[in-house]
Amino acid sequence: MATYYDVMALKTPTNQSQSPVNAPVIIDCWLEEGNLTVGTAKTISLGGVMLDRPTYTWASQISYNDNPTAPDWVSLATSDAEYTYAKLQGRPIISAKETNTNPIIGVLGSDPLGPEVIPSSSKTSVATRVAGLHLRHAQVTLFGFAYYPVPVEASTDIAVGDHLVYDNSAHLFQKENSTTLSPVIACHAATDATGQVVGALFYGMPLVQS
Repeated sequence: MATYYDVMALKTPTNQSQSPVNAPVIIDCWLEEGNLTVGTAKTISLGGVMLDRPTYTWASQISYNDNPTAPDWVSLATSDAEYTYAKLQGRPIISAKETNTNPIIGVLGSDPLGPEVIPSSSKTSVATRVAGLHLRHAQVTLFGFAYYPVPVEASTDIAVGDHLVYDNSAHLFQKENSTTLSPVIACHAATDATGQVVGALFYGMPLVQS
């Protein structure tokens, strides 16, 4: 059985992994910022104690400007098989809008934090950054009315950004195979036929097929 993660800043009283319907969808998201380079250590003062901390740079670093007239638009990251619901602990993964042609799905709402796990060396692959959680994260306001983790039938691979329809026969969501564009977007990848979950952003009523 899949584990459902608490990732919402605003959530329902009974289900901590989903947003209240019609409320702002504010969620903690991972940031895909490309290759992570670890630099030389920098000495900082923490409560009078001097500590050496490494410096970090990212190939496509995301910054928060806190400027309502120039929002920091974000898109879902370019899909990768590593971006599963389980590996990302329920959080979507997003990129700055200039890094791909995926639809803009929200706006950055806080300064990035992290990386979640401090690396000792540079990380140049998606697999190592995800496996080690060498990723930063931040709050993002998503353009939609609800975020839900949904079980999927993924004999046809589901990629980040795919549209999902509900299948009445399988009683599961699956990748849409038409150009109608059901208003439900997968925020994670799934490749197995059964037992998979993806976070789904609902910006309308999902299409249903028999």
